[in-house]
Amino acid sequence: MAVNEEPGVTDPPAVEGLQRGHGFLLCRAAQTVMGFVERDLSPLQVTMRQFDVLDVVAAEPGLSQRAVGERLRIHRMTIVSLVDKMEGACLMERRRGPDRRTVALHPTERGLLRLREAQEVLAGVHREFLHPLSAEEREALRTLLVRLVVCRTGL
Repeated sequence: MAVNEEPGVTDPPAVEGLQRGHGFLLCRAAQTVMGFVERDLSPLQVTMRQFDVLDVVAAEPGLSQRAVGERLRIHRMTIVSLVDKMEGACLMERRRGPDRRTVALHPTERGLLRLREAQEVLAGVHREFLHPLSAEEREALRTLLVRLVVCRTGL
């Protein structure tokens, strides 16, 4: 077994060599949790990206498609497609914005219900994924990830 930088901590053989890199491990963790998310959100017929859009719009109804796309760093053509699908599923509706050129997004009652269901699903996914860690370790991991994301992306 490879020896980790922390005293008394060893890596299992699956993460020896090049796979010990932080980037690899972060990517593998993201792939794993996203696999859980896709598995558990699929019965709700909502994707993670749709959840993100719905979450932002529910928090601030009336945002333009452009503003939602910018906040989530989703390309403008992709946000249009996402909103089209969500509108078709009666999760969201477009309304005229403050000026005639903008479209304001609003969640429907069905969309708000689906959002609450998805939030519960995601909470379960996080519990399942982070189960091997103590409460203190989970909070430390979250703190470090937030610091990295804010520092590197400006979010």
